[in-house]
Amino acid sequence: MNSFQNKECTRADKVRKKNMIKNELVKSHFPKNPIFVFLVNSLAAFVLILTATRLEAQTLSLNLAIQKAQEASPLAKQVKSNYESNQWQFKANKAFLLPQLSLQAQAPGFTRTINQIQQPDGSILFRPQSQNYSSTTLSLSQNLLHTGGTLSLNSGISRIDLFNEGQVKTSYWRSAPLFLQFSQPLFRINQTKWNWDQQKITYDQATRQQIEGLEDLSITVTQKYFELCLAKTQLQNAEYNLKNNDTIYRISKGRFGIGKIAENELLQVELSLMKAKNSVERNRLQMLTTEKELRNLLGQTGEMGTFSIVLPVQVPHPDIDPQRAIEEARNNRSDYKSLDLNENMGRMNLRSVQISRRFTADLNLSVGFNQTAGDLGSAYKDLQSSQSAFVGINVPLHNSGRNKALVKAAEADLNATMEFIKNRKNVIEIEVFNQVMQLKQLQESLILSAKSDTIAQRRYEMAKNRYLIGKIDITNLTIAQQEKDDALVTYIVTLQQYWVAWYRIRRLTLFDFEANVKL
Repeated sequence: MNSFQNKECTRADKVRKKNMIKNELVKSHFPKNPIFVFLVNSLAAFVLILTATRLEAQTLSLNLAIQKAQEASPLAKQVKSNYESNQWQFKANKAFLLPQLSLQAQAPGFTRTINQIQQPDGSILFRPQSQNYSSTTLSLSQNLLHTGGTLSLNSGISRIDLFNEGQVKTSYWRSAPLFLQFSQPLFRINQTKWNWDQQKITYDQATRQQIEGLEDLSITVTQKYFELCLAKTQLQNAEYNLKNNDTIYRISKGRFGIGKIAENELLQVELSLMKAKNSVERNRLQMLTTEKELRNLLGQTGEMGTFSIVLPVQVPHPDIDPQRAIEEARNNRSDYKSLDLNENMGRMNLRSVQISRRFTADLNLSVGFNQTAGDLGSAYKDLQSSQSAFVGINVPLHNSGRNKALVKAAEADLNATMEFIKNRKNVIEIEVFNQVMQLKQLQESLILSAKSDTIAQRRYEMAKNRYLIGKIDITNLTIAQQEKDDALVTYIVTLQQYWVAWYRIRRLTLFDFEANVKL
C-alpha cells in the first residue's frame, strides 16, 4: 500500500469516527419515546417528499416550450392584448357605418341682454330682453358609404320663454315631429369610403402582426432553449472532465511518486484539474441564469425545480423554393399591408390638393313638418310642411400659386413614398432569399457537426486510454479533450442555428413549409 492509499484510509477512518460521534449525540439529545420517534420520522419523510416534488425535473421539449410560451408568456399576452385592442377598434369603425341613434338636449338657459330690434319701418331700436330657451332632439343618422354623405331622421321640441319689463312671461313651443335631412359633399373625395378602406387594411395588418409577434416569440424561446441546452451540456461535460481529470491527477501523483513523470507534467495535470473545477462552477452559474430567463419566457417565474431538456434530434428538412418563399411573403406579411397604407395615404394627399384647385360644392336638403303654439298640445296640431335646400359652392380664383406648389409637393412626396416602397419590397425579398439559402447551408453543416462530435468523442476516449497506459503525454490528452468539448459545443450551436433559421423563415413568410399551410 503506497502513501496515497494510506492517506485515503486514514481519511476514511476519521469520517467513520465523526459519524459515530454524531449518531451518539443524536441518541443522547432526543428521547426514545416511540410516538415521538414516529412523528419525527413522518415529518422528515414529508419534508423529503415535498422537496423532491418541488425540485422534480420538468421534461421540456422544444415544441412544448414554444407552446407554453405562446400560452402563458408575458410577451404572448402583450401580443394578444394588442391584437384585441385592434379588434375592438375595427368593430368601433365598422359600427360607424351602421345607424346611429342619439339624443341632444339643451337644459334651460337664461339670457338677459340689450339687443337691437328692427322696427316695421326699418328703424333700429335697442331693447333689453330676457329669455329662457330649452330644446330636445332625437336623431337617427346613417353614414352613406358609397356617396360619403349623411342621411338623418330627426324629431325635436323646443320652448322659449320671453320676459318683458313687467316680468310677465310669454311662452312659445315649437315642434318638429318628423324631419328628414340629407347632406352630400360634391366633387370631393369620399372620405367615409377611404377611411373604411384604410381601416380594413389596418385590421388585416394587425391580424398578421399578431402571428408575427408569436413567431418572434418562438424564435426567442428557441434561442433561449438551446442556450439552456448548451449550458446543461457544458455543465455535464465539465463534470465529466472534472471526474476524468481527478482520476488522471491521482494516477499522475502516483507516477510522480515513483519517478515515472517529471514534476512539470504533474503540475500541468494539476492545473488542468483546477481549470476543470472552475469550469464546473462557471457552467453551473450559467445554467441557473439561463434557466431563469427561460422560465420568464414561459411565464413560470413563480415555479421551482429544474428543466430536463430533450434535445430535438429530428429536424424539418423541407425543400423550399426561394421564389415560392418570396411569393408567400408578399401574400402574408404585414409589411406589405403597411406599404399599402403608405401608398394610399400618399395618393389621397395628392388627390386632396388637386381637388382643392377646382370647383367643389356641398348639398344640404331637408323636408319635414313643424308647428308653433303657445302650449305643448297645440304645437302638435295642424302641422305645417317644411322644406329647405342649400348648395354651398367653393371656387378658388387666385391664391398666388399656393395650390400649385402644394400639388408639386404632394407629387414629390408620392414619388418618394413609391421609391421607398420599391426599395423596401426588394429588401424583404432579399432577406427571404438569404434565409432560405442559409437554411439549406445549415442542413449540411448540421450533418457535418454531428459527425465531428462523434469523431471527437471517440478520439478523446482513445487518447485517455492511451494516456492511462503511458503511450501519450498530458499535452496530447488535453488537446483531445479540448477538441471534444469544442465539437460538442459546435454541434449544439449548429442545431440552435438551424432551428432558429427554421422559425425565422416561418416568420418571414408566415408559412409553414413542412405542413404546407399558411400560419
